[in-house]
Amino acid sequence: MSTRNTTSPKLPSQTELFKPLLEAIHAAGGAAKPSDIYNDIAERIGLDAETRAIRIDGGKAGSISAFERSVRWTKQRAVAEGLVTNETRNRWELTDKANEKLGNIIRGAMLTIFTTNNGLMLWANCEDAVGLIDEGSVSLLLSSPPYPILRQKAYQRGDDHSTQAWTEWMLRLCEQWAKMLTPTGSMMLNLGTVWEPGMPAQSLYIERLLIRLQDALGFHLLQRLDWHSPSKLPSPAEWVTIRKLRVKPSVEPILWLSQNPFAHGDNRNVLVPYSKSSLRALANPKTGVQTRPSGHTFGAGMFVDNGGAIPPSLISASNTASASKYRAAERAAGRKSHPAMMPDALAEFGIKLATQLDDLVYDPFSGAGTVALAAEKLGRRWIGTERSREYITSSGINFTANGISINNLIAA
Repeated sequence: MSTRNTTSPKLPSQTELFKPLLEAIHAAGGAAKPSDIYNDIAERIGLDAETRAIRIDGGKAGSISAFERSVRWTKQRAVAEGLVTNETRNRWELTDKANEKLGNIIRGAMLTIFTTNNGLMLWANCEDAVGLIDEGSVSLLLSSPPYPILRQKAYQRGDDHSTQAWTEWMLRLCEQWAKMLTPTGSMMLNLGTVWEPGMPAQSLYIERLLIRLQDALGFHLLQRLDWHSPSKLPSPAEWVTIRKLRVKPSVEPILWLSQNPFAHGDNRNVLVPYSKSSLRALANPKTGVQTRPSGHTFGAGMFVDNGGAIPPSLISASNTASASKYRAAERAAGRKSHPAMMPDALAEFGIKLATQLDDLVYDPFSGAGTVALAAEKLGRRWIGTERSREYITSSGINFTANGISINNLIAA
């Protein structure tokens, strides 16, 4: 790979990087290693792979990333302004001044920010909402929890960044969430890929979590759904775009779990259009028994029009194309939209599959309110909790941008 001696004009300026830097450290729980937040910042600002891969001459350090050097310079500015400290080697930490500026609700406090006809949005830590939600009342808990390394410190206390610590924290939450579920209720957890530090190898933290959930709490894996994001950025840049050792990871699992293996589900609510070959079979039914190479047999009347085909477990949805009204409303307000939203189609699929009208849906990590909004549109009751003042403001904007009236009880 060639090394450039100057930075590309496409590289973001310190001014453009300043707020994303604070937000990335904030999302990591207020303190993080620099290596853990570079990709987070790149995703927040939509940095393209080509620019992310630019290398420059770093003198004694050899070839270095131009983008990462810009981030480090921006960190120095944040230190000068009293917002970040790096007194501990290889650790950037937000100061009290920065935390006050960014705004997180403290543990034990809880405020209802807005309500709708079907639900309520709480500014709270998810641990504190446990006592508010009745046991046996939630039909579906659908959420994208913070995952290890990049985001677990936003909720986990202590200094252990390991996936083992994250798993223990998640187990404690799931133990409480299980009490909320109805006898036929379930959870859907969207978890992201995590790479081993300094290695082109993926962590097995999801597999470890699944085994612990079954062994310790009696959860069954009803099904592993997979979300395919065509617009996913190539990362980690070091292994995908720079050294070319790995391919772009574009699939994330959605773990559908319940302590009841016969938990409610109805695939008739998520049917997809028939393929051309299925339409031909419906229009021209054949007589007699036929055997396919796979060994499956088909006879007369086997193809019945049920209004659509049963969908696969792979759900393809782009989070960049999703929520266009919301993103436009954020821009109009001079704000940046949530950097890692769950696609509308993914939330709607899960709610349709696992719930019925008037069921209660809960999202403990509500973000910009995608799950809550989908539940509202689909005639389900809902509760959302979010600890970030910035994100909970986004959820209100998301609702109003989509024509849903909210009762603004408190301005976050």
